[in-house]
Amino acid sequence: MEIRDNRDNATPVKATRRWFDDFMVELRLLDVPGDAIGDAVASAQEFLADAGGTPAEVFGDPRSYAESLDLPRRRMSRSAWAALMVPTCLGLLGFFAVAAAVSSAEASVHVTVPGFLIVLTALLLLACAPLYMGFLLRGPLWRAGLAGAAVFGLQVAILLLAGDVVLFVLPAAPTALVGGAVLLATSLWGQFSKQSADDPVVEPVSGRPRSSFGHTLLGVLGNWLLFLNAAAVSAWFLLR
Repeated sequence: MEIRDNRDNATPVKATRRWFDDFMVELRLLDVPGDAIGDAVASAQEFLADAGGTPAEVFGDPRSYAESLDLPRRRMSRSAWAALMVPTCLGLLGFFAVAAAVSSAEASVHVTVPGFLIVLTALLLLACAPLYMGFLLRGPLWRAGLAGAAVFGLQVAILLLAGDVVLFVLPAAPTALVGGAVLLATSLWGQFSKQSADDPVVEPVSGRPRSSFGHTLLGVLGNWLLFLNAAAVSAWFLLR
């Protein structure tokens, strides 16, 4: 009987946790500061503890509820945005440089039209992420899948039409070294710099950021993901 009761309670708990996750995402998309998000979440949890019910029953849709709150908004300044995006784009460029150099069968890297456009598309998608992130996150999964399929189909079409057109040639070894150095530098910058974009959700009573091992691990992996992928790609091509 105890096992059955735990299973009965699992779904409401999971639904409540998902509602609050969606609620915090919506507040983030509205540029609400982290301390104000912490206050809003704590107030909603306190109200639920007193009134009972699920957040969906009491507050309704997380997006509508987030938009109904009169909370402060904080837009990132251009300098803060540049401090976040420039190292990220440089890191992505370094990853492509390392991947192209180690996968080259010759001592040089032939940059073709499809390869150049793949790099350009990735940089544009990364730089413009805030403009379409809400559109993808708030919609059904098929919307994100359809957008990804459209980008992939465009790349395949370019590959079929101009796959052999070489724009320029780079020496492989210097390209790999420069790309690896840029990638390492941007990963270290992301890990140890105190970015102005940091704005954690803060517990209202203790004043401490809401954190967990999962969030900490996700942040570290986010900083080193491209570097680790470049190392894995290099090892695979060099040891095969």
